[in-house]
Amino acid sequence: MLIQDYALNLYLRQTWRDPRLEFKLPEDMTDKLEQIKMEEGKWNHLWLPDTFFRNEKDASYHDVTVANRLLRINASGHVWYTSK
Repeated sequence: MLIQDYALNLYLRQTWRDPRLEFKLPEDMTDKLEQIKMEEGKWNHLWLPDTFFRNEKDASYHDVTVANRLLRINASGHVWYTSK
């Protein structure tokens, strides 16, 4: 029986809508601001999907100088989350 392994380095991008995160923009900001980029670590305070890869042997986040994650939220509660 031949067993094969492989390594993968990827960006995982996820999007969903959470109505609890909806917010109202001031009228003078609606044409200038489409979404808010959350500061580092705020993903620890929000619900995130528990994504996993079936049959993985090892997994880790890529943290060189800072965490390689990005979290953006728009006024309608749509969340865009990227991690490496």
